[in-house]
Amino acid sequence: MAYVIHPRESRPFSFLHPAMGEAKTHPTVTAFLYCKEHKDVQPGSSVGTTDVPAKTLPLGRSGPLPGCHRGGGGDGGLEVNSCPSGQKYMPHGTGMDSGYHKLMSETFRDTVSSKCDPFLRNKPLAVVLDKNQLETSGYAAALADITKEPVYVVEAYLNQPKEHNIRWTDGIMEVRDVEDQWHAVRAAFRYVTQKPWTRRNKLLAAMAYEDFNKQQGGTGLRIRTPRTFLRVTKAQIPTAVQALGGKAVIKVPYSNCGQGVYTVTSQKELDKLMALDLNYEKFIVQALVGHKNWSSSQWHHACTLPDEEGREYVFDTRLMVHATPDGFRPLCIFSRRAHLPLPDTLDGTEDSWEYLGTNLSIKDTIGAWQSDTERLLSVDNEPFEALGLSVENLVDGFVQTVMAATAIDKMCCRLVRPDNSFDFEEFAVLADDRKILEEIYDLSDTSDETSVVN
Repeated sequence: MAYVIHPRESRPFSFLHPAMGEAKTHPTVTAFLYCKEHKDVQPGSSVGTTDVPAKTLPLGRSGPLPGCHRGGGGDGGLEVNSCPSGQKYMPHGTGMDSGYHKLMSETFRDTVSSKCDPFLRNKPLAVVLDKNQLETSGYAAALADITKEPVYVVEAYLNQPKEHNIRWTDGIMEVRDVEDQWHAVRAAFRYVTQKPWTRRNKLLAAMAYEDFNKQQGGTGLRIRTPRTFLRVTKAQIPTAVQALGGKAVIKVPYSNCGQGVYTVTSQKELDKLMALDLNYEKFIVQALVGHKNWSSSQWHHACTLPDEEGREYVFDTRLMVHATPDGFRPLCIFSRRAHLPLPDTLDGTEDSWEYLGTNLSIKDTIGAWQSDTERLLSVDNEPFEALGLSVENLVDGFVQTVMAATAIDKMCCRLVRPDNSFDFEEFAVLADDRKILEEIYDLSDTSDETSVVN
């Protein structure tokens, strides 16, 4: 059932994770938040990226950034997430200055105001979630505070019956409250991550990056990605891994939260992967960014600064941006490190995810999602110092993030017909995977529709 969060003039608490304590933003991060220049980009070439509002992807987050080096210079690969977490790890006060409020006021509210159907202007707003209760509550509270109106918070889980909390009537979304009354809403902020709402499509993202790089040739702008093989069948995975020197990352294109990502550094890990049911038909295989002694990519991990025992850990930096009327702006930053330090040699017996995987999402004993905050590296003074990042690194990460979000925005526009309907036929050609298409749309009813994915 949907419950309601009411507006307030101020809130006596913040929506920060308890692990943040009394964290304060590091001066380097503060300096970055007000920095607008990047020395490696030709004057004027950023027009069309940082200064142009997004049409379909107003919120995005990249990672990993920028924990890689190539030839002594800072570099980093990235991926983009359209439904990101992170606000709970970014220090903020208890007023209207939080990232929650910035996103709701500068992005969501403006989008709703410009696109809302006049018939629905007096209808309520909603936040839809299936995970991360802390942040979704923060977004709902911020939205209520800014609009000065109640906001429905609606849980939408995969195992719920159809039309349990949400239904569609004549194309209008309705939510059910605690008294079993249905309410049409004029707009909903979506924070859902699992099927059938799966938030990520790494395959189309990789295609979008390639298209963007071709379009930006000669401008100094380029999305950095490792060597990549797309639409690889399961049977072809060993050949692709061999082509990358026996070390690679295999990705299920439609997974998230660290799921469906497999690092392979040995025959043992490859055999283990091949024994799994990977659920889909086509996959992504990429060069593995590792230690400089054994990385199969043109990059290697820079790692955290050595601790008192000389240990260095792989880390990534998650940088969230949002589209405003003045273009993309940074919203929050946090980093995460791997569980074990990065080894300089391999003997083929290691579980490489332990020293390469950084995702904090874990399931507890009852299957609920939690965060492994022992590996969190926030922008608080001491944790951030361990990263060795400069303002230039952060600006570089911001430019990469905005370019990636822009590339995906263009891909999304490609998949929208002139009448604003989803171009399923074009998507089917690009995805080329019957299983994901069947999840999105039932193709079993007519031969005409089924032929799209043959």
